[in-house]
Amino acid sequence: MREQGEMNNPVPFLIGEVKTANPLTVAIGDIVLERKDLKINSFLLKGYQRRWNLATTTATGVTGERSGGGGDASFASHSHDQHTLGVPDGTFTTLDDFAAGDEVLILMSKDQQQYILVCKLL
Repeated sequence: MREQGEMNNPVPFLIGEVKTANPLTVAIGDIVLERKDLKINSFLLKGYQRRWNLATTTATGVTGERSGGGGDASFASHSHDQHTLGVPDGTFTTLDDFAAGDEVLILMSKDQQQYILVCKLL
């Protein structure tokens, strides 16, 4: 009875292990999935870009040293405290990628024909 239930109601998520990053292969037990077999959450892909807005906020830090030139002491190399920071319209790009040994969460469709790589696990 238990076996019949498992066949009719497969586990909806699986934990896989990245075997190779390039080309991407993921093993789930004895099953090896290639990149073409997976739908991947775009946030996880190297080079993924997204626009963002960081409202102006209080910041700490110091500007880099810079000389004003002219030989006058008031133009000598100096820095200033940084008090605020904001990015009204920026873009970030992900630099990391999958690595061999990464554990990943995979959702499997009910018909077991589609695999969706959702996230990396720690």
